[in-house]
Amino acid sequence: MLLVMDPSSHKISVASAGSGMQLREHGDTTFDPTTHRLVTAPTPRSARANAAISTSTLHDQDLVDVMAELERHQSDHRVAFAFDTAQGGRIHPLNEDELRHFRKERDGVFGPSQWDTPNLNGELPFTFTSLPSPAAVEKAIKSDIGGENHFRFAPSRGSPEDDANAVVHLLDNIGNPRYSEPGAVVHMQSPTFNQKKRWIPGWEGDGVLGQSEFQMTVAPAGEVFELEYYEHHFSTTLLTGSKVWFTFPPLQANLDLLRKAYERMHDSNTSHVPLDVLSKMQHGIAIIQKPGQTLLLPPYWSHMIFCTETSTSCSFSLATATQFMYRIKHMDLWVSHNLFWETGEQLQSHLVRYASEFATHFATIMTGDLKRFKVAPVQNQICSEWVKTGPKEAAEFENMKEKIGVLLSLIEDEDARERIDDEIRHAWIEFMEEKRKKRPECRLCRVRIEHMPAGETPDERLARHVTDVHCSYEE
Repeated sequence: MLLVMDPSSHKISVASAGSGMQLREHGDTTFDPTTHRLVTAPTPRSARANAAISTSTLHDQDLVDVMAELERHQSDHRVAFAFDTAQGGRIHPLNEDELRHFRKERDGVFGPSQWDTPNLNGELPFTFTSLPSPAAVEKAIKSDIGGENHFRFAPSRGSPEDDANAVVHLLDNIGNPRYSEPGAVVHMQSPTFNQKKRWIPGWEGDGVLGQSEFQMTVAPAGEVFELEYYEHHFSTTLLTGSKVWFTFPPLQANLDLLRKAYERMHDSNTSHVPLDVLSKMQHGIAIIQKPGQTLLLPPYWSHMIFCTETSTSCSFSLATATQFMYRIKHMDLWVSHNLFWETGEQLQSHLVRYASEFATHFATIMTGDLKRFKVAPVQNQICSEWVKTGPKEAAEFENMKEKIGVLLSLIEDEDARERIDDEIRHAWIEFMEEKRKKRPECRLCRVRIEHMPAGETPDERLARHVTDVHCSYEE
């Protein structure tokens, strides 16, 4: 999701500059285009061997270099604010010597591992052996961008024709680091780069639930992307240009600030996060990203991006079972963010897509359909959160069942709402039936099968109980 919610989203025809790019590939690597569950960026499990290299070579940045990157773009008040923040030492650099003091298993600002914070490394998620040249990147994007490729150009110039001309001009200047005409191509699909996806096992141990396709972003020098977040692991590789990232950990105080800011922004009809919100965010990390470097952001790390040169990046997100409980905890943040779509149709479309994905991932976890991942601990957490009761003084407390009920109530399409409801309910029934083989009772409330409403078979009694008691969202 992108916070700069300019409504323009056009299919723009751009003259192709060629059929694709010629890139050298690893001879020992194969790619199955039908496989989308695994991805190739270094992962917490597959790339630990590279951690020492990553720390010594890329996790040794300092704020002086951050200021040098930002300095020439200070005519933008947001960049000037970022410069002052770095100059005042109110943000950490990506430097492990400094960050390690905040890493603790319990009660730490960050988790104990480097993978609990943004990780910058030199691994490329492609099958080619070296970074393509700016000319090759430009050629590939021009080949991919025409036809039925849906993407956004923001801010819009006011009409599809003007936007198309601006896009052509931007793409013609991918190799010009100082090109600064406003407007960026975002969320662009790229069949060329998707075909070059490099398959490296490693995420299975985290319980892979799904992965997005690669999406391209092309932005001019001086472009600023407003503060946003991703609910999944987010990997982005810089192909050309230079960027500075201000990233902030998912501390409850930070996420509360962001949620309240979204609500105020919606009421004020603006898409810009007030700088006073940024000034209150705690324990941020400033990161300089250069071509050939891949940045992996953990879920719910909010970030603001400053393009200090004309930049092209290739990104994807990856959902895992290990992070599923965070999606439940922060569901209200997503709902607040989704308010920024200009039309009710756009809002409902993204709401249905979000709820559908959530239900599918929920069903995958509850039915245990994950290889090389011990799903029982996550299932136990879900069971606990579904029926959890809050303290009496917590009037706004909602357990997981109540949050799902609110989410479903927001969906206007009755067929879509029933389909999502059915998927969640059937997943619960299948889970309960499997658990009944060990103990003849409901896993959530411990009511024994013989005490449930009458039915011809134990499975029928259990299904009726789950439907009436645990999957009924009406008060």
